[in-house]
Amino acid sequence: MASSSNYSSTEIRSGFFVILSILILLVMTLVVGGIFKGGSEEWKVRFGYLNGLEDSAPVYYAGREVGKVSKIEIVRGAPRPILVTVKVSPDAYVRTDSQAYIDTLGMMGEKFVEISPGSPDAKALEKGSVIEGHDPIAMHVMVGKMNRLADQMDVMVKSLNPLVESASSILEGHEEEISKSITNINQITANLRDMTDDLKHRPWRLLRKG
Repeated sequence: MASSSNYSSTEIRSGFFVILSILILLVMTLVVGGIFKGGSEEWKVRFGYLNGLEDSAPVYYAGREVGKVSKIEIVRGAPRPILVTVKVSPDAYVRTDSQAYIDTLGMMGEKFVEISPGSPDAKALEKGSVIEGHDPIAMHVMVGKMNRLADQMDVMVKSLNPLVESASSILEGHEEEISKSITNINQITANLRDMTDDLKHRPWRLLRKG
């Protein structure tokens, strides 16, 4: 009688497929993690307001994704208390005048960190330095500014109302005179245009009249 420890060819193939799938998954994890890309560099970016930025949010350099947000800390007592740690590819050459922003990705509204390349003449930023980020405008601040702008426009419209009413009262009863004046201006303009065109083609007429 055959031993119960023997495996069928189907079971062997299934086991091989499972092992191969695990290896492929491991390789993909290592590649995504940057191990086969020469590792990653760590930078810290300081913000005063995050506007919904979360851990593992993508990091872009000059519009290209180069890393992820690895940690978000709140530094108690600091004027700008949010310290964001990002891990990016070494290809992202951060300069002394490089700047960091928080932006929104696509229609889904996912937040990401954008790091600018800086100017070509600027030196490389020293490792361990903190990049000062530009805070996004909070929605309530934007709404407040729009409300103040609307109030100012309302005041402006109210201040113009007396001028409009005064102009209307001046023009009232003189519609016919105004219409005649506009007609005369149009005729004068047409005559000047015809005379100018005629002199362009027959300039000797100007000498004859002189």
